[in-house]
Amino acid sequence: MSDFKVNSITDRSGYCGPVIAGVSTNASSGCMIIPKGPTSYRGGRGRGIFAHGYEPNSVRNIDAIEIASTGNATDWGDQIGNGVGLAGGASNNNRGVYTGGFEGAPANGRVNTIQALTMPTNGDIYDFGDLTYTSQQMTGASDEVRGVFSSGYSYPLAPSTDALQQVFYEINFASTGNSYGFGDIPTNASSRSMNAIQDPTRGFFCGGEGTNKSPSTHNRKITEITFATRGSAITFGELSGESKSGASMESHTRAVVVLGGNATSPEAFKDTIEYFTMATRGNTTDFGNASSNTGAMNDNAVTNTTRGVYHIARTSDGGAELNTIEYVTIATTGNATDFGDLTAVSRDGCGLSDTHGGLHE
Repeated sequence: MSDFKVNSITDRSGYCGPVIAGVSTNASSGCMIIPKGPTSYRGGRGRGIFAHGYEPNSVRNIDAIEIASTGNATDWGDQIGNGVGLAGGASNNNRGVYTGGFEGAPANGRVNTIQALTMPTNGDIYDFGDLTYTSQQMTGASDEVRGVFSSGYSYPLAPSTDALQQVFYEINFASTGNSYGFGDIPTNASSRSMNAIQDPTRGFFCGGEGTNKSPSTHNRKITEITFATRGSAITFGELSGESKSGASMESHTRAVVVLGGNATSPEAFKDTIEYFTMATRGNTTDFGNASSNTGAMNDNAVTNTTRGVYHIARTSDGGAELNTIEYVTIATTGNATDFGDLTAVSRDGCGLSDTHGGLHE
């Protein structure tokens, strides 16, 4: 068999050369070296990245797991500065981004930063760009080209003015830069502390804290966008109940949602897990149960389209932060199973995957 040489190899996302997961370069010949093994799990594909949130100040840690296995997470790197919680997250095979969030002491304020990391390579986060406004409690969905984020809880006018903007923002994974507008969120849906799910063409946003019409009531709406077409979201269905700051995972056809809290004081956490089939608009169906009541997750979950892993951040409103992670098999209904532990306790972190439902196999 003869060798052949090319100047570069570019993946669907526009990335080239050694940054393609699992592809390395021979230093002397310049040839690309393609690893052996199943194409869906080469060079670290199937990696889950957990960026920590608070305990009670910001935790800078970033952890990594191999989703197909079980066991404790390992150290991946650190966030910029003091670290942020309540950030939005989205990723493709090669790059992940975190948007906005709330930086703990000594800053104690919302930020408009967009941070990025290279999924196949352990290391610290780097600067990607800026949001239009400072914002926290954003949620992101993505395909191979772009990430789309709910606007979250923003300061568009002045530092003393809170606002639910009810819009989506977009970034392009191939190039660093600032976010830009994508479309509107329906006024009867939430814009903050939602769950986000994706298949290769669409993003789904569900649950959340409050709406412009009813700011004191948590939400159960599921809305849908099409990644390739900027515009407003449309209604898909509903969760069985209110859900703030839950977690979500998916295959290419099924979405699994771990419900978060109700709008009560103290907030009522649940152990409910539900699912819906992406091809058919409608409401969720019972999937099983988490190992305990859970909340303050901020959609901190990862998936390889077969298995989903999520962080149980707290078991009660105001309770102690935890480092527990557990998993479900997406195609099979049933209760969650223990996976292992993160390297630190925290709440309101953010998960990224390099093999989620928005990416082609």
